[in-house]
Amino acid sequence: MTRYSRAANLYSTLVEFVLTKMESFYESIPETMGPLILQAAKKVRSAERVFAFSHIDADGISALAIIALMLEREGKEFEWKNVHQINSESIIQIDDDIRNYQPDLVIFSDFGSGQIELVKKYVLGIDGVESVIILDHHLPPNNHSDISEEVASRLIEINPCQHGMSGSYDLSGAGTAFLLALYVSQDNVDLSELAIVGATGDLQDYYGRGFVGLNKEIMELGQATGLLEVVRDLTFFGINTRPLPYLLQYATDPYLPGLTGAEEACYAFFQELGIDMKSGDEWRTWVDLEPSEKQQAIQGIIQVVLDHYDDPRIAQGIIGDTIILNQRPPKTEMRSAKEFSTLLNACGRNRRPEVGVRICMRDAEAFTEGRALLQQHRANLASALRRLEEDGYKEMRGMYVVDDPLTPDTIIGIVIGMAQGSMIIPVDRPVIGISRSTTEDSPLVKLSGRAHKRLVKRGINLKETFVEVADTLNEKNETLIAEAGGHPMAAGAFIQENHLDEFLELASIKLAMQLGQ
Repeated sequence: MTRYSRAANLYSTLVEFVLTKMESFYESIPETMGPLILQAAKKVRSAERVFAFSHIDADGISALAIIALMLEREGKEFEWKNVHQINSESIIQIDDDIRNYQPDLVIFSDFGSGQIELVKKYVLGIDGVESVIILDHHLPPNNHSDISEEVASRLIEINPCQHGMSGSYDLSGAGTAFLLALYVSQDNVDLSELAIVGATGDLQDYYGRGFVGLNKEIMELGQATGLLEVVRDLTFFGINTRPLPYLLQYATDPYLPGLTGAEEACYAFFQELGIDMKSGDEWRTWVDLEPSEKQQAIQGIIQVVLDHYDDPRIAQGIIGDTIILNQRPPKTEMRSAKEFSTLLNACGRNRRPEVGVRICMRDAEAFTEGRALLQQHRANLASALRRLEEDGYKEMRGMYVVDDPLTPDTIIGIVIGMAQGSMIIPVDRPVIGISRSTTEDSPLVKLSGRAHKRLVKRGINLKETFVEVADTLNEKNETLIAEAGGHPMAAGAFIQENHLDEFLELASIKLAMQLGQ
């Protein structure tokens, strides 16, 4: 057999393997969901002009990049925009954007289900808009109204929560966007890497313990095509980019007592293990270490955690599935799904989400800009955490409250999550963060809630709590006081400031009841 024929046989085998995996992937999509995606794909193919909107976090940015690349490959005229949230304020600007661009198709990704009444009222009523597609994964409201036959022919909502799946673990916003892209054309299978970046940014991988549901199927599809590689490794941020001592100095998930924030101790840690931190004049990163050196360092890190914490489960997340993006540049923030998602989050949280979308679309200039935003993002988070350590937090029945007037609404959720991950705030109750520094100087106050996954297993549901409290205030005052949405473990709300204390008191009562207090 010639070298050419061996190569041809290998290529044929690989193609057959990928096709088999593709067929298996389609079969894993719920029967009730498939026809909706197919219907949406037909809308995309027949559209002439499209306007796509998406959220500003890593999941929303990844989703929008998937949509933009799909439309570009289809040769469509399109415009795209990231929006901090759809609410009674932002829908006015969305309405203006659509009227100015005059698309016949509008796509919303990573939001829309919780705001479907606003979409129906404002977007479907615009002349020229023939169809609207919602690609979301957040829990729809309990009073999700029935859609009339006339509206159903123009509005297609695709949400895993409505098909027996979890929008917190089984499929993200970017994953839902990927399903549409794949139904439009199988050539879009390469966008699976962005779907996984979005899901990673949304913490759907059980904190490094592996994906489940359709997320797992998407990851395996990416592996089959050679785009992704999954290895068991250290789950810390920066394994591709940070010099070894800084990898530990800036570690917060979990917090490393005696090492996190202690530069000299981190140097000493590697010196005592006999691990060289430099190769010549170049700093070594984690990915430069030999397997034996990694094993030595991991054992040392685990011992640091076990010496400090009573609960050995805290050490479980140190090692986990690390997803390598083989088509992205080595030793950059784009090489691993975790670091890539953090880079995108940095863009969105610094109110430049469009830079993140362009990074996903392989814009080199945007990557340079994104790295600068990442440095700013880290500085903002560090400042907010320092203020929290100095000023403390408030205890209420069923929850802890962080009220920092200087922390922007774009990062308050990340800050309170990191605070619990770093043990600055205990994890035995949910934590609610309050931000008055809102996007575009909105008069509304932003609330962000986070709950440890163990609390969710005990019955905590932040999304339901926030929505129920908002509904109570709106009905009591017979006007729009608050809007809320999200997931059981992470939710948000916008509220008029003069009703903030009342919202917190009602939420405190409900969460205390859920905790059995």
